[in-house]
Amino acid sequence: MENIYYFTLLFVSIFLVTYTLIPKIRNISLRFNLTDTPGVRSSHSKTTPSFGGVAFYISYIIALFFLQFFFENQVSLTLLVGISVLFFTGLFDDIVNLRAKVKFLGQFLGVALLMSQSDFRIISMHGFLGINEIPLIASVAGSMFFLLALINAFNLLDGIDGLTSITGIIVASFYSYMFYQLGYFYYLSISITTIATLLAFLRFNFSVKRKIFMGDTGSLTIGLVLGLLTLKLMTADAVYASLHFYPEQLPLVLLAVLFVPILDTCRVMIIRLLRGVSMFSPDRNHIHHIIVDYGLSHRKASSLIGLVNFCIGLFMFFVIINYNTLQSTLLLISIFAAGILLLFLLNRNKSALRLKVKLKASMLRMFFFTW
Repeated sequence: MENIYYFTLLFVSIFLVTYTLIPKIRNISLRFNLTDTPGVRSSHSKTTPSFGGVAFYISYIIALFFLQFFFENQVSLTLLVGISVLFFTGLFDDIVNLRAKVKFLGQFLGVALLMSQSDFRIISMHGFLGINEIPLIASVAGSMFFLLALINAFNLLDGIDGLTSITGIIVASFYSYMFYQLGYFYYLSISITTIATLLAFLRFNFSVKRKIFMGDTGSLTIGLVLGLLTLKLMTADAVYASLHFYPEQLPLVLLAVLFVPILDTCRVMIIRLLRGVSMFSPDRNHIHHIIVDYGLSHRKASSLIGLVNFCIGLFMFFVIINYNTLQSTLLLISIFAAGILLLFLLNRNKSALRLKVKLKASMLRMFFFTW
């Protein structure tokens, strides 16, 4: 019962802090003309303040400060340093539009500093794909690659109102349940902090008169925090006793919970590779662009995509609990493949249409060559 009171107090406090801070940050942004100007790829038509992530950073600082009095955990300082590096990287990018290499360097540095903690490294795959304990170098390299990929996945996802927030809330909600069942109350507190912060932000992000974007300050920070929570879950013990599935199935659960960010990033990278352009080349081939191009509002598109993410995560929880690892793996691969194919067929962007023409031409040449 005491835990319920504590987590309720934490949620309400962080929600109120974020809700109070955002209007003030918005006013400061407008005063100093720190705004996002719509471009060719933009889904918005008005100049809008884009420093909502500053409220995220302050909320995490407050939460981490008070958490040290409730939990004996040695990672708070390391976590704060990592979040700070990512936050300031995003802040400078929002202000002066950093070059891609400089931005990546900041991300790399922030992630590298976190590798001193075993809580933030993939040290075992629990027998998934026949992999158990992972050597230190491979553990550090693999963990850094995953974190950098997820950070940029959330950064790429931040293209329409509400999408990154709704996706983050869904992911953090799944993680909250898992951390609660596992008894990892420190990390449950961080998940609840994330949910409360994003819910408060969502009110303004969907607003017409008081709209604000999270900017890179927000998307990079949220991506890092959710990535670290994912890695912590990968270190979990006694998974079967708490969550009723085997440890080797844990990676499948986490991939399902992160379905939308992973699907969007993978398919966009595939399209860019097939087009022969840089992986960092911007375009309008993201999931949210495809949905919005069919006439849905930002709120409806974000809600639809979030619902899909939630349903896939919930469905795979059921599958993984009731079926073996091989069956669950094949089904999850099929879902990802179906998602990539469906979105490719639905995509009406010019670059995607040109790619479809090229693929059809290649298939016809192969057909006639075979005959």
